[in-house]
Amino acid sequence: MVKTQHLITIKLLIVLTTVMFGEAKSKTIVADYTFYFGGFTILQAKTTIELRRKSYKVVSKSKTDGLLNLVYEWSGQATSNGNFLEWRSVPSLHQNVGQRAGNVRKTVLSYKSSGELGSSDIQPPPDLSEVFPIPRGLVKETIDPLTAIVEINRRLERGMGCNGTFQVFDGRRRYDLTLADRGEFTLKQTPFSSFQGKALVCAINVNMLGGHRREKSKYAETSGEKLVYVGRPLKDGPILPVGLTVETAFGTLTGHLVSIKKLDTLSTSRFKK
Repeated sequence: MVKTQHLITIKLLIVLTTVMFGEAKSKTIVADYTFYFGGFTILQAKTTIELRRKSYKVVSKSKTDGLLNLVYEWSGQATSNGNFLEWRSVPSLHQNVGQRAGNVRKTVLSYKSSGELGSSDIQPPPDLSEVFPIPRGLVKETIDPLTAIVEINRRLERGMGCNGTFQVFDGRRRYDLTLADRGEFTLKQTPFSSFQGKALVCAINVNMLGGHRREKSKYAETSGEKLVYVGRPLKDGPILPVGLTVETAFGTLTGHLVSIKKLDTLSTSRFKK
């Protein structure tokens, strides 16, 4: 089914929703997404961002659905708190809880005021017979996945485009996240998506450096370029991800924006099937 790199890409799209705020006035945004693989529903997600002048809080909730739920039932919630210090988004606390088949995995990352990782609590600890070790020294100057997306989105709102490489550590995996600009594309409304209009196309590459599974994924090996489409679904709202496409030899992984709400103004856009 959907393996590590695809799940990371899905999670990135989920949290992209919450932080594409840049200089937007909205203080709280909630968005819902549905993900498909080979045309079948596999995941539902809801994300919320609480934005202050000098700080942020991101909450991302997701769970498997449809056919995937029959063979791989999973639910998870990730939360990040951080501060804006000059030009940087600096994390203070990242927590991630996932549950599958009654087994719970928890991650807590605490950061110093400088943004440097201070401590980590990973339960249960990684099994090094199943995953690659993370080389010593590679986690010191990293940020959590949600904070990485905060940085990406601030760049987009300021007209800097999709570009750059970010050093990410989620508690279990260490990877470099690289973005590349693929231009603009006009999307049409479909039975799955509420968005129509021009979107910026961002290519995402995840270079795993440690903590990933030793067993190679045939799905990841056959996947093409991972593309995230970002646009402005609310006329007076922020830029948000509106779609995801990853082609593989076994089917196409897609994600679509279903609804978006600005709680401070109660401005809502929702697609009804």
